Amino acid sequence: MVVYLDLLIADNFFADAALLYCAVKTVKGKVSFLRIALTALLGTALGVGYTIFTLYFTVPFAVDCLVKYGVAFLLPLPAAKWKRKRSYLLCALAFVGYMFAFAGMLTALFAKITPNDSHGALTYTLCGLPSGVVLAAVVAFAFVSVRIVLRLNERRKSLLMVCECELVLGSARVKARGFTDTGNRLHDKDGKSVAIVERSVACALLADQLFSGRISFGKIEVQTVNGKSFFSVFQIDCLQIYFEKKVNIIKNVTVAISPQPLGGEYGVIVPASFMVKEGFHVQGGEKC
Repeated sequence: MVVYLDLLIADNFFADAALLYCAVKTVKGKVSFLRIALTALLGTALGVGYTIFTLYFTVPFAVDCLVKYGVAFLLPLPAAKWKRKRSYLLCALAFVGYMFAFAGMLTALFAKITPNDSHGALTYTLCGLPSGVVLAAVVAFAFVSVRIVLRLNERRKSLLMVCECELVLGSARVKARGFTDTGNRLHDKDGKSVAIVERSVACALLADQLFSGRISFGKIEVQTVNGKSFFSVFQIDCLQIYFEKKVNIIKNVTVAISPQPLGGEYGVIVPASFMVKEGFHVQGGEKC
């Protein structure tokens, strides 16, 4: 019988590392790649050493099962820090379960008998790659895919904070992209939430009203990283917030003029209370 140590070591190491990672993630344990790599290295040393041992010595079936399954149940112990015994036991069961599942899949997909004189050699390779490498590549692909999905989900959450707005003052209507900011806790003298607009948006709204005498300005104190400052404020007839084919109409809104350009592509910082306010109307309803 011929044993290829390089394939045996690669098979054991990559398979153990991949399955340990899956098992730890299954029980929502904290993944440490260094711990998993060292544990996989330990498992590889034990597996390769035991395989070589069985080439020269006959091991009873009961002892063989005890050694193999005992190592399988104990191997997840150093793979992560366990605060509870229950988590470790579940991880050990998951690890053994994955071993059965992946071993069956690999046997069905990659195992083949290679004729060799009077007897055959059972190999587990795909395009010359050890099955452990193939398994590790599959897990790595799944890991990268999960990371991409999480990033896309974060991006989606940030997009959920973006809305299209229309500010109305008399006959002037100005559209601008808004950003919902949960940190915007500005309130006017009546205790109502205040929206913040860029100067360009304010100028467009006030172009026809500035010298009419109808607009009154006030001041609002704002706490910034540089200390206290004051924003000029005035009141508009209404603010219409469009979001997911719905529109929320909020009348008599106080807006503050930001002395600095707002970050990003936004012209309005919308208080979070405007988004969760009851009365979100289906688009096409009454507008101001």
